[in-house]
Amino acid sequence: MTDLTWGIASGLGTGMTWAATSLLVRSLSGTFTPAGITAMRSTVGGSILVILALATGHGGEVVRMPLWVVLTLWASIILAMGIGDSLFFASMDHLGVTRALILSMANPLLTTLVGMGLLGEPVTLPRASGILLVMGGLVLIIAGKGDGGSERHATRRGMRLVFAAAAAWAASAVIMKPALEAVPIVAAAAVRMPMGGLFLWLTPWTRGTVDAIAASRPAERKRLGLICLITAFGSLLFVTGIKFGGVAIGNVLASTSPLFTLPFEVWVLGQRPSRQTVLGAVVTVAGVGLMNL
Repeated sequence: MTDLTWGIASGLGTGMTWAATSLLVRSLSGTFTPAGITAMRSTVGGSILVILALATGHGGEVVRMPLWVVLTLWASIILAMGIGDSLFFASMDHLGVTRALILSMANPLLTTLVGMGLLGEPVTLPRASGILLVMGGLVLIIAGKGDGGSERHATRRGMRLVFAAAAAWAASAVIMKPALEAVPIVAAAAVRMPMGGLFLWLTPWTRGTVDAIAASRPAERKRLGLICLITAFGSLLFVTGIKFGGVAIGNVLASTSPLFTLPFEVWVLGQRPSRQTVLGAVVTVAGVGLMNL
């Protein structure tokens, strides 16, 4: 497999893990706050990555990592998880799920423009066409699903929150790329992930999380643990996608989670997708195919 193929596969894997995480987080929304869940998945997932780095012989690389790389990776995770995820979850309260997801597509659009325009990532007609098709297909998928019963209308506050989240995610991916060129993937993920949890534990957003976990049912704690495991794996996939696929392709494909929720909705929930959703899935898959040309 070429580096580009690894980047595309990892980007799609990131989208799949985010879809699974979103479904699990939604099932725990009445038990834990979004910030509390994010803090736990960052802390426990980060600990798993540290253990993995030590077990695979990357401990020395972590210790010898240049200070600028460490600070860049920390800034990246704080922007992505500490700020971006929290703002996005908050925006859904004002916009509804569908509007928030569609507006959050500003994230891959921004990273595509920066990656190809400022970072000098190679621009080919098939690759650029594939990126546009993926983003257009995702918009069709999200719009075709409807608003999940939400009756709330978009507000200025909600739009400010979702655009701020998209900007934070985009900035995170862009500043992380140079650091990934200097260190191995496992070492980078092990240094990056725990800082997101530390940042959130220092904020008021996570107050009461430990008490909520103690008061939760065993089944809920198991789902929270599964979220942490998926987060650790997803973090490895994300940094791999950015390193080998580039900021433009890696971040666009990391946004494909709506595509992976379709089988769950059809086979498990028994929901019939609209024609718009099916068309969006076809367009998205075609765009992924073009990226690898």
